[in-house]
Amino acid sequence: MNWPKVTFGLLSWNRLHYLRATLESAFSCIEYPDMEWIVSDNESEEPGLKDYLQHREGIHKLIVRKQTHADAMNELVSLAQGKYLFIWPEDVQFVVKGDWLKDVIEVLESHPDIGSVGLDAVRRKTMNGYFKASWRDRLAWARRDLRCFGKLRRQRKTISSRGFAMHSLGGAAPGVCGSGIPTLTRTEIWKELGGWRTRKDGQTRLIDSSLGAEDNMVETFYRSGKPLQMAMLYQPVAADIITDPTGCKAKVRGLYRFGDYMPAPDGVFYYRIRSLSELNAPARVLPLSFFDVAEPIGFQVPKDKNGDRLKSSLNTSIVYHIAENRRIDHPLADAKVCERL
Repeated sequence: MNWPKVTFGLLSWNRLHYLRATLESAFSCIEYPDMEWIVSDNESEEPGLKDYLQHREGIHKLIVRKQTHADAMNELVSLAQGKYLFIWPEDVQFVVKGDWLKDVIEVLESHPDIGSVGLDAVRRKTMNGYFKASWRDRLAWARRDLRCFGKLRRQRKTISSRGFAMHSLGGAAPGVCGSGIPTLTRTEIWKELGGWRTRKDGQTRLIDSSLGAEDNMVETFYRSGKPLQMAMLYQPVAADIITDPTGCKAKVRGLYRFGDYMPAPDGVFYYRIRSLSELNAPARVLPLSFFDVAEPIGFQVPKDKNGDRLKSSLNTSIVYHIAENRRIDHPLADAKVCERL
């Protein structure tokens, strides 16, 4: 097979420890013959981050520019030379090493109706929402599909010639990932959809994918009339880096970082990297979930009462001023911090 070029576009936002784990794991885990590597950094002020990026070999394009998350993703789409594009945040580490990307590309080349592919392991609760939904939810999906596309998008399992499997989500989700991250998608699809909006009809700028741009992209997809389907891997190859006890990510808002943010216990990686042969998903009814693939090194990822990965939005009890590397003693009493909530 003549393998098409794939672009890996990484978004960096003042989280050096996560960035290093993600980028180093990507270089280590992705074995593919034609890769382009782009990093977009939002003029990060965290000590050591700029130096790391400037001296890391293998990066073909390094963009250092203050811009919104949506602007950065649009720039990645415009610069990417690959037929396929990873849009990847700096807080999702790769955990499976091998040439699995060949299998993903093989399936995408033969299935043009697949839009975005989610490569990271999700929670069981999320997976059950896709594959064990109630009849009421499924009826709502069917009505939406018929209204938008004039046909139903049916879930199906697709397997590469080497037995690598992925499962489409049918009407359970839009055909593209509204946030853009962390997925692999045909570059042309993003271009056809017109990119992420960065302003909201005379109002404020859409700061990042979680503050409006994601919803806009989902609406654009359904208006497009293209019956694409999202898909997820039976053997996920990446996992969210979660170091906060409340289950949130150490999110950045302006000059502030929220939540417990710690360096990788082993110096580089947060999770053990395994070979594809160590995982056993083809015989399973559903794809592997987060704790099936993520094996923390020297720390624990918090769990909920059902043993699933604990998830929350923002930990406002721990706030750091990034440039000054200083913890804010009473964050909710700080007007500048509250502006970012």
